[in-house]
Amino acid sequence: MKLSELLEKLNDLKRIPRTGWLLCNVPLNEVEDVAQHTFEVAAIALLLADEAKRGGRELDVERALSMALLHDWAEAMVADFPYTALKYLGEPGTKKQMEGKAMRDLVAGLPNQQMLMELWREYSEKYTFEAKIVHAADYLSMLIQAIKYRERGNRARELDELWRAVHADLGPYAAEIKEVKELVEELDKRYAKLSHR
Repeated sequence: MKLSELLEKLNDLKRIPRTGWLLCNVPLNEVEDVAQHTFEVAAIALLLADEAKRGGRELDVERALSMALLHDWAEAMVADFPYTALKYLGEPGTKKQMEGKAMRDLVAGLPNQQMLMELWREYSEKYTFEAKIVHAADYLSMLIQAIKYRERGNRARELDELWRAVHADLGPYAAEIKEVKELVEELDKRYAKLSHR
């Protein structure tokens, strides 16, 4: 794929809704798109990486940001699969395989395709601190968005279910990264307060 074609394809992320929110009864016109989510993940990753670095952790902030920016590129080819759809994809790892093929198609022919695929693999396999920061940022973005929908009056049971599922997935990152733990505690208080209005 030529660079211009890749950029056009990535532009489609502005029109692909984050499907899980639709399943939480958020109206389509209020659902964030994948590009909006990616921006927020990158911003959170930058701030978490900076905090961790100031706290004495060694990490490559540029690498973390690069992973954050490309973590959902494959969705330009395969769309967004919500949590609830994963059990219908068949064998565990099917989504990852599908997204890996989509990523290879997206970056094929680019001079830096190997580096981009390395970053995507590192993110999807979570074997570095930078990848863990980005995964934590991805989940934190979902919690923040859930709070925004709750503030707008969404009281759907599905929103609470999503909150619990994302919260559980964040657990290992909160246990390892103190900045994540602190943020989760703050967000929990906020969500609980909004839920008891």
